[in-house]
Amino acid sequence: MPKLTNILVATDMSPRSDRAVRRAFDLARTHGLPVTVLMVLDDAMPADLTDMLHAKAEMELDRFVATLGDGVAHDIVIRVGDPTHEILHYAHNDALCLLVMGIHRPRPFLDTLRETTMQRIVRRTSNPVLLVKDAVDHSYDKVVAACDFSPASTASLKLALSLNRHAKARLIHALHVPYSGMLGQTSAAAADLANAFHKEAVTQDVAWRATADLPAGAGKTEIMPGSPYPILCGLADCGDADLIAVGAHGRVGSARAILGSLSIDLMRDPPCDVLIARP
Repeated sequence: MPKLTNILVATDMSPRSDRAVRRAFDLARTHGLPVTVLMVLDDAMPADLTDMLHAKAEMELDRFVATLGDGVAHDIVIRVGDPTHEILHYAHNDALCLLVMGIHRPRPFLDTLRETTMQRIVRRTSNPVLLVKDAVDHSYDKVVAACDFSPASTASLKLALSLNRHAKARLIHALHVPYSGMLGQTSAAAADLANAFHKEAVTQDVAWRATADLPAGAGKTEIMPGSPYPILCGLADCGDADLIAVGAHGRVGSARAILGSLSIDLMRDPPCDVLIARP
């Protein structure tokens, strides 16, 4: 796949976004890429307050980036406006630009009622998006890729492995057996049903590998019964994942559900850093 040409990292100067900035510079240094650090101030504030915050933010970002940017070409951009609009504007929907963001601040009640800024950005951009949760004290050596044999999961796997050429990836296919309680009235019937779906997944995996041109770091596909989000969280909790790679499905700008429930769950409560990419 084409190599990334630049990195855009969004910050609000919170500890969550500080980690995103650190990871962006770490990747930029490794891959020889330029970084744009973008901060968006709320345009609903009075102009005199915005001017004061603009100057303060610029000074603080300059100071912070100076501790990270040795040898990395970078720009600091501070804009006044809507965060979603400004971030998308600077990303330019350039598929070769990696968009890096910190994790979403949880708002348990409001998050059940409305789409978060992070979800809105991921839905509306064609850029790959890296959500940074963990401290930047390690490389992405252990990649876990959610595999549904689609072009989107192929793209996310390839990009994840390109971030660290020494990484190894575990490919996880979560096997969901629909209506298992209804159709598997006996243990024998349940086993037959599960075996049928397992066999179908194996056939899909073989066909996918024949055309996907997977990178060398991709391991065999592990077919695990259950739902993908709990499986991936379990692997991360056991220390088996530095980075989870998942594909975003659907057209850019489509309804939020088209992203897929796995992508939405990972954005709301990621167990580790998460990479979301489109085909």
